[in-house]
Amino acid sequence: LVAALLLLATPRIAGAGEVEAISTAYVAAAPARVFELLTDFDAWEHVFSGIRVLRTEQLDAERARLRHLTRVIGRPVACTMAVTLRPALLQLDLVLDDREPHDLAELASFWSVTPAPGGGSNVELRIVARSGFPIPEFVERRIVEQSARRSVDDLARALARVASIPAYAD
Repeated sequence: LVAALLLLATPRIAGAGEVEAISTAYVAAAPARVFELLTDFDAWEHVFSGIRVLRTEQLDAERARLRHLTRVIGRPVACTMAVTLRPALLQLDLVLDDREPHDLAELASFWSVTPAPGGGSNVELRIVARSGFPIPEFVERRIVEQSARRSVDDLARALARVASIPAYAD
C-alpha cells in the first residue's frame, strides 16, 4: 500500500473501521527535489518496493490518475488513485477513484514536504485505509503502519541514490 490520497485541501479524520498511520523522515534533499521525485509516477516502480504502476494519466497540472498494483497479506491488490498535486504547498494527495474498480474498501494517502531547519526536507506520509478483508483491526493497523514506514523509507533511499550519482559537465 503505497501512498494513496485525498482530493480535499484539508485531510479528513479516519472514520469507523478505518485505520490511520503517519510516518515521517528527514532527507538531505531540497524540498523541490523531493517533490519532483514524489510526483514522477513513472519512477514509482523504482522508488517504492512492491508497487507496479500499470497506468498514469496526467489530467492537468494539478490532477492525475494512477492505476497501480501491490500486494497486501500476499494478495494482489489493484486500485486507481485520483491524484491532486499541490506544488506550491509541496503536497500530494491520493484517494481511491470512485469511477474505477479497486480491491480496497478505503484508501487515502497524503504526502507533505516541508523545508527542514538548516537545509534538507521533512517528509510526512499519512495513510487512512480500510481493506475490507476479513482481518482483525489490529492486523490491519499494523499493515498500514508498516506500509507508511516502508514508503517513507523507500523515498528516502531513492533520494539518497540519486544524490550519490555524480553530475557530469558537458
